[in-house]
Amino acid sequence: MAISLTGTFASALTWSSILSLTAIGITLLYRTTRVPNFAHASFVTTGIYASTIVWVFGFHPYLGMPLGFILGGLEAVLLFYTVLEPLRRRKASIFLLMMATLSFDILMYGFLNILADMLQFEFKILSRNIYFAPIDFRIGGFQGVTLVSFTAFLITMVALQLLLYRTNLGIALRACMENPFLAQTLGINVSRMLLLSWFIAGATAGLAGALLPFYQMCNAYTGTYYLAEMFCASIVGGLDYLIGAPIGSFLLGYAKILLLSFLASTVGPDIINYMLIIPLGIMVIALAVLPTGIASLIMKRRGV
Repeated sequence: MAISLTGTFASALTWSSILSLTAIGITLLYRTTRVPNFAHASFVTTGIYASTIVWVFGFHPYLGMPLGFILGGLEAVLLFYTVLEPLRRRKASIFLLMMATLSFDILMYGFLNILADMLQFEFKILSRNIYFAPIDFRIGGFQGVTLVSFTAFLITMVALQLLLYRTNLGIALRACMENPFLAQTLGINVSRMLLLSWFIAGATAGLAGALLPFYQMCNAYTGTYYLAEMFCASIVGGLDYLIGAPIGSFLLGYAKILLLSFLASTVGPDIINYMLIIPLGIMVIALAVLPTGIASLIMKRRGV
């Protein structure tokens, strides 16, 4: 029982860390552009296939993390430059920008399915059943993905805090978050700052995607399947503070895994098919009780 409980907590830590990496990007983009980014799902899926491509060429899939980081960031830059920035310059509404991200996600979903077919027919890879847990390492009874995902999350958060609060570039980015019009009058290149925020969001999502096959079976639909949970984590944590992303992610991650483990042992494993009810239910309760998110309550108590 102790081993099972330890495994459950480790699984919750793994999922919470991966979810945090995805939610950070959603919160960052909302703070800079106020656009709910539905293309975030394709950024995650790109990371999944980045680790798969690395594996195809004979390297360990963990080496796909840098590739997922880069490809996810470049995909976000492509979306920003080719679609969102032209629309933003034309004063497009938030709704139109949101639909543009959804259209881009559908386009990338088709492209990633073509890539999956190529991997399956040309390289004989089960590209719609990607699962790297059997080749993962173990340390002290823990799967490597638990340690790697949590470390990646910590490094990402520390790097973002240093960027935002210890560099001139970060100060300019924060100015754009607070008031882009005022930032532009101060000589800050708002378009360049928005580009940076999109790259960071896509890169962290791609990094999360590269880790997902070590945690569960993945395919071209995986990013889309978890998109709602990514948004739930950001909303529950609080969209106005970057720290809200990990707060919401760890709350939802542990609540989902621990509650599912309990229900599966009492009701039966079929309950797992309804696991998205848990984060969605928590989001509904959070919006009713604390619509600005948990982070806002914490910051108010700290006087921030």
